[in-house]
Amino acid sequence: MNRRSLFAALLLACALPLAAQADTPLAQTRFGTLDGKGSTTLSAWRGKVVLVNFWATWCAPCREEMPMLNKLREQYKGKGLEVVGIALDNRTEASNFAKQLRIGYPVVIGDSDTLGLLRQLGNPAGALPYSIILDRNGQQVGKLLGKLDEKTLSDTLQRYF
Repeated sequence: MNRRSLFAALLLACALPLAAQADTPLAQTRFGTLDGKGSTTLSAWRGKVVLVNFWATWCAPCREEMPMLNKLREQYKGKGLEVVGIALDNRTEASNFAKQLRIGYPVVIGDSDTLGLLRQLGNPAGALPYSIILDRNGQQVGKLLGKLDEKTLSDTLQRYF
């Protein structure tokens, strides 16, 4: 192997870990906060296992699973779990709804591009509710379509602690 080939191989080897750690489209997407005063990305919760739950106020199964999501968040927060809800709704309705249901986990607001993001994340129909699991490095490691039940979700999350 000549010097040029060796140098190219070393460059490639060094670049691979950086490429693996590059933020995904989900981590780069900015979501509005419920109070309307700013925005955030899901990379804010890097270092935790994150259950990202896409929902809307008009989605009955979404509403039904929220108390269970609150409960699981409390149960696993000591192990490093965070639940983040992404509302596909207008800010006022989502904020009022979150207060009414006493949602204890962070809720952010999706925008017109969020439906396309859902499709990129493995939900071609854009159906709700839709949840994904991010590992501690922010990489998607699971997806769950439809209303979640506590046992299935708990069993699934156990794999990541």
